[in-house]
Amino acid sequence: MSAYSFPEPCFPDYRQPRSVADCLPQARRLVKKVGLTEKPRVGVAPRLFVREGDKVLIVTLPDQDKYVAEAVIQALTEQGAAKVHFLYPQELVGRDPDLVSVADGWKEVELLAEGKASGTLADLVTGLGLVEATAKYLDRHPEYTSVFIDVAGANARRGLGKHAAKFMGFWPFNTWEWFLSRGHIFPLPVWEEFESRIIDALGKASQVRITDPEGTYLEFSLTEEEAIRWKQGALVHGHLLLSVLHATCGEHRAHTGDALTVPPVFSKVTGVLAGTANHCGFFPRIETYFENDLLVEVKGGGRYGERIRELMEKYRKVRWPGYPGKGLFWFCDTALCTAVGVHRRKSDMFKSYWVYPNFPERTRAGVFHLGFGSRTSLDEKEFTAYGNKHDLPRGHIHVHNYFATFEVKLRGTNYWYKIVDKGWLTTLSDADIRALTSQYGPPDEILKYDWIPPLPGINCEGNYLKDYAPDPTAYLRKRIKEGKTI
Repeated sequence: MSAYSFPEPCFPDYRQPRSVADCLPQARRLVKKVGLTEKPRVGVAPRLFVREGDKVLIVTLPDQDKYVAEAVIQALTEQGAAKVHFLYPQELVGRDPDLVSVADGWKEVELLAEGKASGTLADLVTGLGLVEATAKYLDRHPEYTSVFIDVAGANARRGLGKHAAKFMGFWPFNTWEWFLSRGHIFPLPVWEEFESRIIDALGKASQVRITDPEGTYLEFSLTEEEAIRWKQGALVHGHLLLSVLHATCGEHRAHTGDALTVPPVFSKVTGVLAGTANHCGFFPRIETYFENDLLVEVKGGGRYGERIRELMEKYRKVRWPGYPGKGLFWFCDTALCTAVGVHRRKSDMFKSYWVYPNFPERTRAGVFHLGFGSRTSLDEKEFTAYGNKHDLPRGHIHVHNYFATFEVKLRGTNYWYKIVDKGWLTTLSDADIRALTSQYGPPDEILKYDWIPPLPGINCEGNYLKDYAPDPTAYLRKRIKEGKTI
């Protein structure tokens, strides 16, 4: 029996394909044929939707696995596609993306300073403008009826302009490792049901508390009206908005049903957010302190922390439109992704074409990415004009938490309901969720996490503050060299 109170590390044992035949079963599982007028729901999982007679364009990266590509072409063709074409950055923008590494987690704040934060990019994978370039390509090649590109969802669709209706989904399958993940074929009825239960609990919350063994402790309170508005805006399939500001802000207003004049909810998050990872990668342990949503102090974090402190001081007199006070960094993101079977991308961690190479790990169910920066309060034009006038970085940056407990105090009671308990989505243990899952196979197999990261002293041998926190990248490299799970 483990000596630790957190689940032990694990990682799936996918074998690198040596032929198209090795990839065909998964390709066929991913392809879903839809009717000519059916609108597939893009954003739950990267399914490959296809209609009879479709001419499919897939925008990919230079390291596209050839067997994956050939298997996808065959599977799409079997389901009625008339043509499938893979398009590379060199053909679109004249060059390949730069290679980046998760060793450079500090780069996330630099991307923010350069106006390339994850919340503002249409081309989230490379930052090269591939989405806009694809729109121009489609102008020249209108025969294509559907396109798969990037992982940015709504931003990618908007970036395609008049070709937005052709957007059929993401394309994260340049590597064989991620392509083979069973997380992409999780049964959607189960997924939707356990997400709906999480969302229902939000509307009953009077207080919220977030804790994590790396040092996070955040809390805030809500009125009944604020909790109801939170519930109304929080459901984005696969990416639940557990930040009240995010769920009620101007940029997300289409989901909430709020009138355009209703201000967002600043929930006055107070406490400390701590960790060692973000979308770009890893950094020495950081502590970020918040008072009533505003970032007021940063400790540690190495180069990441230093740059955040510089921007805090430089922009301390900023007063975003609709915000309750001055300052650049406001707590604005507590996203809970809900893909059960996905995992950290190990094969290209240190040599990736993704501008955010650590992005995949935060998609696994139970992993939180918590962020601070800015979001549109009410009027997008006013917000943009203010940012342009003062030359301000827009968007937000992150800290990941792997073993967080997210709990809400149910209104009118003293009961704290754990939505996530030490990284585990508690709804996955509900008897009726397991019964529903049994229609698709063994619940223990389908509902389990395939990947759990190692944190020494927390869920595996070692001392967190000595062996991991000062240099997480070195720790992970050492484990890789020793053939251990990361």
